[in-house]
Amino acid sequence: MNITSIHTNHKLPSNTIPGLYFADRDGNPRWIWSAASKKPIFLQFFQAITWKQRFFVALIRMVFMLRLQRIVFTPIPLGVDHITKGNNWAVFTGTPGPNRKQVIINEKGTITKIADGEMAASNLYNEAYFLRHLQTGKQRFSFVTPQLIRQDERALTMEKLPNRGTWGQFNRRHVAALQELRASEQVEAKVGDWQEWENIHTKISHLRNCKHAKIPDSLPQNLLHLVALEDMEPTITYGLAHGDFTPWNTLRLDNDQLGIIDWELARQGMPTGFDFFHFHVQKGILVERKPWRKIYAELQALLTPEVRTALFGTPQVEVDRYLRLYLMYHLSYYLSLYQDQPVWHQQIYWQLEVWTNAITALTPAKDQRKALLTRLFEVLSTNAYAVLKMEHDNPQALPANSDLDVLIDKEIADSIIGRLKKFPHLIHFKVVKKSFMATLFLVLKDGQVLNIDLIWKLKRKATVFMPTGRMIKNACRNSHGVSVVSPKDTQQYLQLFYGLNGASVPAKFGNLETSTRIAPDLPDNKGLQGIGNQLGYFWDTFRTVTLGRGVVLTFSGVDGAGKSTVIDRVATMLDKQFRRPVKVLRHRPSVLPILSAYRYGKKGAEQKSIASLPRTGDNTSLLSSLARFGYYSLDYLLGQWYIHLRYVLRGYVVIYDRYYYDFMIDARRSNIQLPSWITAAGFWLLKKPEFNFFLFAHPDTILARKQELTRDTIVSLTQGYHSLFEQCDQSYSSGVFINVENVVLEDTLTLVRTTLLNHYR
Repeated sequence: MNITSIHTNHKLPSNTIPGLYFADRDGNPRWIWSAASKKPIFLQFFQAITWKQRFFVALIRMVFMLRLQRIVFTPIPLGVDHITKGNNWAVFTGTPGPNRKQVIINEKGTITKIADGEMAASNLYNEAYFLRHLQTGKQRFSFVTPQLIRQDERALTMEKLPNRGTWGQFNRRHVAALQELRASEQVEAKVGDWQEWENIHTKISHLRNCKHAKIPDSLPQNLLHLVALEDMEPTITYGLAHGDFTPWNTLRLDNDQLGIIDWELARQGMPTGFDFFHFHVQKGILVERKPWRKIYAELQALLTPEVRTALFGTPQVEVDRYLRLYLMYHLSYYLSLYQDQPVWHQQIYWQLEVWTNAITALTPAKDQRKALLTRLFEVLSTNAYAVLKMEHDNPQALPANSDLDVLIDKEIADSIIGRLKKFPHLIHFKVVKKSFMATLFLVLKDGQVLNIDLIWKLKRKATVFMPTGRMIKNACRNSHGVSVVSPKDTQQYLQLFYGLNGASVPAKFGNLETSTRIAPDLPDNKGLQGIGNQLGYFWDTFRTVTLGRGVVLTFSGVDGAGKSTVIDRVATMLDKQFRRPVKVLRHRPSVLPILSAYRYGKKGAEQKSIASLPRTGDNTSLLSSLARFGYYSLDYLLGQWYIHLRYVLRGYVVIYDRYYYDFMIDARRSNIQLPSWITAAGFWLLKKPEFNFFLFAHPDTILARKQELTRDTIVSLTQGYHSLFEQCDQSYSSGVFINVENVVLEDTLTLVRTTLLNHYR
């Protein structure tokens, strides 16, 4: 058995005492203490903040109370020295990295820190300097710091502050302490005069020139971009910062005073607010596991005018500027440490995730979609995956309407979804999960959209037609480092996908013949897996019918209002951006043919209808009008259920170019002469479409587009539609009724798009 000293990793020949230890996540000793100790002294290193941590403390105390520690904890032989005399001591072995130190609490109530390396020794020297500086200065503080006992070359001994743990949450005592630190050495100077700029640039340059496999390339690049964009002219305040102001370094003393320990990273001339940001960022990441979005929201909520005045000296302060300066220093410092650290603990990965999103959120993005694509492929890069049919080697060059099909393991897909949800520029994030894939619909603050399919099985109904595992294994890297499906597998996929769906391969993929021959030996289609595929298909169908239903849109307006142009653009948007199948209907469901079809035939009736101008019918008979209206009303009554079953339940977006509203406002267009109350009565029997848009414009604008109606007719019909839509908006809460002045096409499309996004989010 190896014999380990609490000071060194060297083997010792003899004279050992029994010890116990609590391991870290990697299985290495984190806290070590004498096996004969009857109290969990090592818990003094651990400040419980969350209920889980408090439960952990209670559990440890129970173990010691029942004298079960030799059974629960791992034994370790320890070399004998002056530290291990007696039983009431404990050692914290330190966090791996250049700043690592061992911390020892002994029965005399003192704490000794022993540096493992040169940087840690320098930090201890810095702590001793600031403890003396605070305790011998003229200013008296409301908080308490440990008294120094002894300083050696690589060790520091100080008194232990008797405490009752920590408050965990930021409170008035923390505010008072930071206000006092700011006031003690506050100076004002330009941003460009900050003493740390040279160090920040040096560290970022080192990060970019000596890349680390685990640090995303975009993080140093975006950090440098954030630095480059910073305005150096404004005047800000600087002061003394603790440097590691966190819940575990701010103690609740026995008299309810605030005790602040671990001054190793303290620095003068730091932007004010540094410690406030550090407290919440570190707590949010390491304790609460919050994404950047929630951490930032918490910061904003806490920064009341009173707190701003205390921290910055004035309530009128650009907080984001100070936050950016904090992140520039904090990230460049710690990334440079992690770059030279061979072994990483899990907390580093947590921090990288939040830091990446923080920099992205605080840096003005020229193209948020490109930033999201960069983030996506950074997340994918640490996993096995393959992209299908990628339109461009460079993800940054993908067309605005392009989507991504990614082959990936199901468990990894769940992780990808969780990480993408934290992207800071997102306003909508919708996930539709099926038995074989997850469809992601992401909408960004600048209005751009990205659709991603994460696929773990390639299926046509209940049949797997290609093995994704083999395709991922055969994938190759393109010129931009993206893992893409091999050309051979891509060709086979295209032939099978389009063949099984009864379609031809699009010309853009080359002259490929379709195929319906699936490999007979695919294990995914046999035995229990085959049964599972069948059950999955039924479940997917059920979920589509119940949760993935489509919607009905109607566009109304007089001739010349621009309906056809808007409908064409909306249909394209729904297909390319929303990835929803679209069915466009003209006026009616048309389960019953147009009346003139009985006389002229379907084709002849359509040609006659196209050739006729609107509102030119000569019908004046009440009986004929009632018959016509009854016929077309029956078409709507029956057709609404046909459309619902055939399209809406299958996820289609059904677009009506005109709708039943024409009978209520412009029945003459259908050669019907009836009182409006009769035509309006039939509306009560119909399902109300989810989205209804009435397009209108100034009469002169409409006449410039089409001269099919008189000016008076345009004015009269427009007023009628306006009134009808206002009444419907008040009466039918299940539907949206919007009057849209369609003058600038892009403005109209933006309004329609925003309305639909509120539904799909």
